[in-house]
Amino acid sequence: MAIVLIFLGCFLLYAKSKHFPKRMEHWALQLKSKPVRTRIFGYTLFVASFTILSLQFGFATGIVIFIMAVLLALSLTIMLLPLHRKYAYILAGLSVLVIVVENML
Repeated sequence: MAIVLIFLGCFLLYAKSKHFPKRMEHWALQLKSKPVRTRIFGYTLFVASFTILSLQFGFATGIVIFIMAVLLALSLTIMLLPLHRKYAYILAGLSVLVIVVENML
């Protein structure tokens, strides 16, 4: 669950960017109209996911997992969102599925 929260936080923070895809203009307009609220909600998702990871794995391991997950989520967000819609959703879904399955083992 923490990994999904990290991906949502990255998406919210990326929505304020000028490089956000044009096909998601409706979301971008809504999120850019209230930038402070979007930023606070995105960082709240990060804090919630860090809390979940640190309670589940311990503080130090939670920090390492959180940093690696944020780096992965940011790189996937920046690389996959500009792609064609179908490919981006397939690759992002498979990435999240692999991460969640791996954490459950």
